[in-house]
Amino acid sequence: MIFYFFILLFILCFTLNTTLLFAQEKLNLNTATLEQLKALPGIGEATAKKILELRESKGGFKSLEELKEVKGIGDKKFEVLKNYLTLEQGFTNQATKDNYLKEDLTKPIYMYADEKGNIYYTQFPELVPPKYKKTLKPIK
Repeated sequence: MIFYFFILLFILCFTLNTTLLFAQEKLNLNTATLEQLKALPGIGEATAKKILELRESKGGFKSLEELKEVKGIGDKKFEVLKNYLTLEQGFTNQATKDNYLKEDLTKPIYMYADEKGNIYYTQFPELVPPKYKKTLKPIK
């Protein structure tokens, strides 16, 4: 009877640990704060600051592999860290955000229609499928 209790307890503990491990939300490397980076395994304040400096100089990371450019993060540490990180596009500073918004507001908007009469809007006329180009018109 005690044997079955320990087996059940082991299974329960294993299930809880794996659930917590896989349910953990990954940290977005492009928006992480100093405190969030310091909470990662093997990352202290100095390394966290280096990560933020590199991110700022690049205008954001394009791939997790770029993390290896930080002094103190080699292949072994990267293999551990990549399980805790994700890369989503985000604004790393206000200047980047302002430039992005300013660029979007100055581009003209175009509309085009498909064969069913559905209307589409775009700021990128070069991406409109060729069969709809004849219906492409700028919006004034």
